[in-house]
Amino acid sequence: GPSESSTVVVSTSRSDSKERKKTAATAPPAETHKNPLFVITAVILIPYALYNAYLYLFLQHPELISFLYPTIRPAVKVHDTRQLLIVGTISSGTSQVAQDLKKLGLEIGHENAETSWSFVRDGTVSWFHGIRYIPRPGMDANAKTNNSGGENILFPSQVKDLCRELQPQMGFHPFMFRDGKCSLRQSWGDCWRDECEDIVQEEWGCGLRSRNDKRDDNELHQRRDDCETPFNKVLHQVRHPLRTIESLVAKFCIGGVEGKVQPSFLIFANALFPQHNFSEMSCIEAAGYYVDEYNSAIVRARELGLVDDQFQVEEATPCQIAKAAGFMDSDSVYSPSRDRVLKVCNSESSNSAANQLMKSTENRYNTGLVSLHWEDLLGSRKKAGDDDLQKRIKRLTRNLGYDAT
Repeated sequence: GPSESSTVVVSTSRSDSKERKKTAATAPPAETHKNPLFVITAVILIPYALYNAYLYLFLQHPELISFLYPTIRPAVKVHDTRQLLIVGTISSGTSQVAQDLKKLGLEIGHENAETSWSFVRDGTVSWFHGIRYIPRPGMDANAKTNNSGGENILFPSQVKDLCRELQPQMGFHPFMFRDGKCSLRQSWGDCWRDECEDIVQEEWGCGLRSRNDKRDDNELHQRRDDCETPFNKVLHQVRHPLRTIESLVAKFCIGGVEGKVQPSFLIFANALFPQHNFSEMSCIEAAGYYVDEYNSAIVRARELGLVDDQFQVEEATPCQIAKAAGFMDSDSVYSPSRDRVLKVCNSESSNSAANQLMKSTENRYNTGLVSLHWEDLLGSRKKAGDDDLQKRIKRLTRNLGYDAT
């Protein structure tokens, strides 16, 4: 009857309700937005975007936040003067010097002078910036070539050789000079090749040429170089030539001192110093002639008054280098940097790291691997008893203030 029917309906309804509650209790929670790719992208991109915004404000447009930081440092653009450039051959300890100068409170870049995205506004320590003082093949005085005829096309050819492919193990990239037209997200292609060729053509030998600059008073003032980025002081960092050659052999030789040279080193050495055919040399010869030519070019520039001073990396403390660089002078480029250096170097005891000889903690390619003596520079792939390289390195050693016995 009707009463039985209603009882069945009520019972069924209660049963369905219990079943729904049971299902709801055991069902997994509703899926929210859990796309793993979205989460990973957010975790990576948000800090990256914030860091780039930080660099943009502090390095490129500090005036936008000057109300928060009244003493914030002004932007340093590509044409603005920095205090210090140190040039020294590969394996002379440039990375160590850069790190130790940073500990004095300075913004120093190693193989980097690009100030719109890097805190390198006080200066740069670099081997490749030494190209400023190397004569352009077939164009500048003192340039030597083994090219018989055709010197007028030699320089563009050498530039193209340097820029054809990126050689990151050589510590060179166009971005180390300026933030140009290419993105670092781009692989090495036509854009970076063009940028590289523009920069290399501008920088090569620019320290050997003077130019006139028009300043705020609209008067022409002669500058001692024709380089895009000026430095107040230029120092030549040297290391004992034999020790430098040892490190180069450990870093770039394939199969020991008589073995082959890594192609990247050959590209740069042949381009910069075409008076030698490095491709036909043993590794010890290639390293030796490179060390001689590079250092000799900087020594000549110093004799012309284009490089201010020289220091031996084995005998220099960070504070001594900072003093030679003019960071302690009243006319230094940025006075707060001067104050930081004076505070560290004058207030600390003579036993502090800033006043102690530097110890190698950076690149240590040659830890116990290669040890050379003067007789190792004789012969090699050349005829037995050939002493040209030995004579050159001994002469260079004396010119750099070391004992050559």
